[in-house]
Amino acid sequence: MKLIRKLFGMALSNILGKKLLEESIDIITPDGQSILSRTNTSNAAHTLVVNKWSFFWDMLTGYDLGLAESYIKGKWDHNDLTSLFKYLASKTADNNLPSIGNIAPKKMYARLVQRFKSTNSIKWAKRNISQHYDMSNDFFKTFLDPSMTYSCGIFETSTSSLEDAQYQKINTLIERSKLSSSDSILDIGCGWGSLSTTIASNHGANVTAVTLSQRQYEYFHNLLKKNDLKGNVDLQITDYRFIKGQFDHIFSVEMLEAVGHKGTQEFFQKCASLLKNGGTLQIQVITIPHSRYDAYKNNCDFIQKYIFPGGLLLSLETIKHAAHAAGFTIYNESSIGLHYAKTLSHWRKNFMQNYDTILELGFEATDIRRFLYYFCYCEGAFLSDAIDDHQLSFRKD
Repeated sequence: MKLIRKLFGMALSNILGKKLLEESIDIITPDGQSILSRTNTSNAAHTLVVNKWSFFWDMLTGYDLGLAESYIKGKWDHNDLTSLFKYLASKTADNNLPSIGNIAPKKMYARLVQRFKSTNSIKWAKRNISQHYDMSNDFFKTFLDPSMTYSCGIFETSTSSLEDAQYQKINTLIERSKLSSSDSILDIGCGWGSLSTTIASNHGANVTAVTLSQRQYEYFHNLLKKNDLKGNVDLQITDYRFIKGQFDHIFSVEMLEAVGHKGTQEFFQKCASLLKNGGTLQIQVITIPHSRYDAYKNNCDFIQKYIFPGGLLLSLETIKHAAHAAGFTIYNESSIGLHYAKTLSHWRKNFMQNYDTILELGFEATDIRRFLYYFCYCEGAFLSDAIDDHQLSFRKD
């Protein structure tokens, strides 16, 4: 059986190797043979070391998803994943998938499943969030800063710590809202609570904080008790669409990626109904270039399948159009994508330093490889400008 797999893998390597070589990627096969790029010179920065012949079958049946799946299972390695993904992301300007990606059966099936998961129905929204954020609070502690902030920070200086960067991000959003202690605040997608607790502790405002994650709710609930903030923060585990009332300011940090294409207009309309006239909406959101948006939203990539099920990056144009239609005017816009690359670098280093701890928590080596792939995949994408992160300030007219 091993001989058959080897022969089949060798045959596929001749076919798929040529496809990979179009991307100037070198391959070292399991028998130690090198397949060089078209330059016929070793390109060590982009060399895949293939450990198992079934890697080529994974590529044939899943294309980029097969590349990810085979890495998670230890079928190939690379000495600098971030560099590899930065290079690959820089070559994705074409709006259409390569033909092999369109017909790969696992890719086709994943696209179909993604359509259901990204509908943003009440049921799917809860299920999608739980699948990622309810893994384990202790797991997320292995790579996040002490504030447990799971979004892009802003590094004021080259020596800023990850925690400094996260509070700089939080304070920047707060300053742009110009909130006061008498204001009522809504935090949609509050995570483990760093933004809400900062507003309540440092500014004295009352906050309604909303999450769909049971684990985040439990952590944040204990944090409020510990810091005696239960009187200032109304923590709810519910879908934001069920929230009622009127607020002076709404904050939503990297939650918009979870609402889906059809849910974007619904999100802004709901926020408009919850805001008082003249109130502000502060958003931080990962974006994709509009030129690639149509092709992307009908696709399913590694992040959507293995990290954030049902997730969808929006284009800046799509966001602005939906906001304008709901009666919002934008008054501030800033790009912080390169700060996200640095944030991810910190997370990756923290994560790998806690390798043994993660295993002790009951996670497998495949979980570690999946998250390492995730950190490097995203870091490379931000470094190549394939995606961006924006802070957007809107006012309800």
